[in-house]
Amino acid sequence: MEYLFVYGTLLQDFKHKVRQEIEEHLQFISKATIPGALYDLGNYPGYVEEPAGEVKGELYLVSEIDKVFEVLDRYEGLFDDDPEYIRKKIAVQLPLGENIESWIYIFQQQLRPEHKRIIDGDYIAYVNKG
Repeated sequence: MEYLFVYGTLLQDFKHKVRQEIEEHLQFISKATIPGALYDLGNYPGYVEEPAGEVKGELYLVSEIDKVFEVLDRYEGLFDDDPEYIRKKIAVQLPLGENIESWIYIFQQQLRPEHKRIIDGDYIAYVNKG
């Protein structure tokens, strides 16, 4: 079984058109968290692996993994000359403490001064605050 952790524009509340392309292949498991930091990159956030902090998101069981990642890798720019993101597996923590290995997209470029940290690691709350 393969899992996907999302923390930004692919969260169900955003109803992003790319997500709609793969919706039938995603089964919501739970809200979940990962250690690290979230940064506002402009129109979307970027997750950075850091020992301090917590990022909130959603965990999905993925069917048709090749089809889903073909769409998401293109959306996340993995095929660009200088990709912003890489896809990697990390441990995701469920509310009752269980850890599940899940795919996640990690921002890999240099953070710039205009990339503000989203302090509480919750992109939806951040966007809703305006």
